Order: sequence, then C-alpha cells, then structure tokens
Amino acid sequence: MGPGMQGRPVMDAGEDMSVTDPGTAREPTGDHAVDEVLGQLDNVTNEPLDIQIEVSERVHRVLQGRLADLGQE
Repeated sequence: MGPGMQGRPVMDAGEDMSVTDPGTAREPTGDHAVDEVLGQLDNVTNEPLDIQIEVSERVHRVLQGRLADLGQE
C-alpha cells in the first residue's frame, strides 16, 4: 500500500483486495474474544450498512483492547 491522504494507506493497482468468502470457515486465532467478534463480523455481511458499521466498530474496540493487553503481558 502506498501513502494516501494524511498518511493513510491506499491500495496500489495490483494489490489483492480479496476478502474471506462468507461461506468459508475462518481459522481460529486462539484468542476467544477475537474469534467471537470476528464471527460476529462474518454474520453481518448481508445486513444493512448501519448494522455492519455498528458491529465493525465493536470489533475494532475489542481488537484494540486485545492488542493493548498484549503489551501488558
């Protein structure tokens, strides 16, 4: 990814933008909290955008928390 506006990354022309097929089982990460919220995210792929955003924000908070916890272990 190249630098974007305000230092944000942008996708380069040949980069793989594929996502996990909703029908494909996600491999467990080994972290129950992370696996749970990623499963919630997978479950809203066909929901209205406002629901997807709400769940995505929750997932983001949990992932940030787990990353913060790693620094304290």
